[in-house]
Amino acid sequence: MTSEEEMAAPSSSRLRLAAALSLASFALASPPPARCLQWEPLGTFQREKFRKPLKVNGLGVCALSGGERTCPASSEGKGHECVRDGDIADVGMLWAGGCWSGEKIIEAGARVASVHPKCGVRWRFLTYDVWPIGSVIVAGQTVEGHDFGVCRCTAPETQGKPHATQKEHILGRLYLAGPNMGGCGCRQADGTEKVEIGAYEYLQADEGKGHLFADVQSNSNKEVKLTDKQIRDAVKDLVALHITDDDRKTLLEITNTPVSDLIGELMKENAKFIKKVLSHERYIPHKTLNNMGLHLLRCLLAERVADARRRERGYHEHPDYETFMRDGILVKNFTTMTEDDMRKVMMMVSGFDEGEIPPLKWVNRPVTHIAGDSQYDMHVDTFHAAYKIWIYQNETTVEQGPLNFVKGSHINTKGKLKWLYEVTVPPAKHVLKEPSIRLNTKETNLGFGEREVMTTPPSAFIIADTSAFHSRGLAEPGTVRYAMRIEGPYDGGLPRKNPFF
Repeated sequence: MTSEEEMAAPSSSRLRLAAALSLASFALASPPPARCLQWEPLGTFQREKFRKPLKVNGLGVCALSGGERTCPASSEGKGHECVRDGDIADVGMLWAGGCWSGEKIIEAGARVASVHPKCGVRWRFLTYDVWPIGSVIVAGQTVEGHDFGVCRCTAPETQGKPHATQKEHILGRLYLAGPNMGGCGCRQADGTEKVEIGAYEYLQADEGKGHLFADVQSNSNKEVKLTDKQIRDAVKDLVALHITDDDRKTLLEITNTPVSDLIGELMKENAKFIKKVLSHERYIPHKTLNNMGLHLLRCLLAERVADARRRERGYHEHPDYETFMRDGILVKNFTTMTEDDMRKVMMMVSGFDEGEIPPLKWVNRPVTHIAGDSQYDMHVDTFHAAYKIWIYQNETTVEQGPLNFVKGSHINTKGKLKWLYEVTVPPAKHVLKEPSIRLNTKETNLGFGEREVMTTPPSAFIIADTSAFHSRGLAEPGTVRYAMRIEGPYDGGLPRKNPFF
């Protein structure tokens, strides 16, 4: 079925879907009061031996809090030492009966962190210029009211201090808002805070459990508020409206399963699971359904819905539309563009309306190359279109390790879908661990051209769909490449929204 036929067809599916979505809203599911990290006064914690403490380098994780640590009238230069209304305002490690803040031991108001028995946590390494992904645990708030998580970075050599005797790490604040967003602020020996925007680890909740807790921010905990019947109808209606006969034929040839059989099997699941299918959760583990092609269906459906949205909003008339639809990337001269020009390009690329484009506040995000960086591996970010944006004020050269990109690979061709099927059929342990799926073959084996090294002249504006194959270019460790990115929790680009609605 062509897009024109879809629009013209007096389809009960379209009418039913429109009616359901007019009632739908996207919000965090009402969480139970339990928190993944639980902060308790030191004395209370010591009495309740059943608590599982959170430790780093063998030392318990603590927080600076309590009424005695009040904020001065002016917190300039002292903001990390005080708390706001008794909330957690900074983190440290237990040492000599108090909480080691990085420059002194504070006993008054110290609290100790324990992990809820039903919450799994792990430390995840984050390279430069990548937004913390997955289920990030919110530990507290800065004096300015910005949420922060827990991160750890390499300790400086400081004689006689706990991180010197207990080896490699000290704790810091993972900024989840504000001008340092995405950075890890670790206290130095002189008491100052050094904010790193890469090459640190942060505390992450287990994806399978983290969404149960009130202090966990996750892409996977947003759901559509529809009734059980409406969510089941929505799946069937979206497939009927957007999956073409050619799509069905392609999926059948790859999986040996008709789409109708896949949908029938999916309908046996409960509504909570089906809501996850219609979310932007990057991979849905299910042995039977993924063998039948569930992940491929989600990829194709998200692509078709995005294409339909662009056309419905008239974005196909934008002068850069054909180039972007062919390549999945645009390179323009930002000095010739007004802010309105940039916003219109972003709307065309994403299919978003004006109100969904964030404020264009740009921040400098230098990338320091490190040996063994996982970003050097060619990969896709997620199963649906995701949009990253860079502004390079200066020329970018091969020696700086710029973006590598496979043009046209944002399109779910038969070759790409066949590869996706091979890597996502269960057990797919590597996908469960890292849903940004790494390319384990040459892109030319999938029918695409060779990757291009995106060197640019000065004043380059780049916007790319990172569901295409892409990677960071190789460079000597220590090499720094400078770019401007959009400020906000968008991984340097546009918000990642539910791709189906």
